[in-house]
Amino acid sequence: MSKLGTEYDFFKNDKTRNETKTDRTKKKWLRCKEATVRYGVSRPTIMNWATDSGALIKIDATILIDSETIDKYIEGFRIPGGVY
Repeated sequence: MSKLGTEYDFFKNDKTRNETKTDRTKKKWLRCKEATVRYGVSRPTIMNWATDSGALIKIDATILIDSETIDKYIEGFRIPGGVY
């Protein structure tokens, strides 16, 4: 057995290391592609929603969408009682 395997196991089981994971659903600023995946709609639809809600920000060639603003915009279309 090689030492590489045992060293790897040692570091793998080390409890003193803190690994942090980014929760991608809690991001404030989303790129267009991330927003289409998160909301499950097409690019033109998410761009229309972002424009209508005022959540669209353009910095140079980068387009960002404020997820908090667009969430409030979408919640505004909720049907009371959940009946449609």
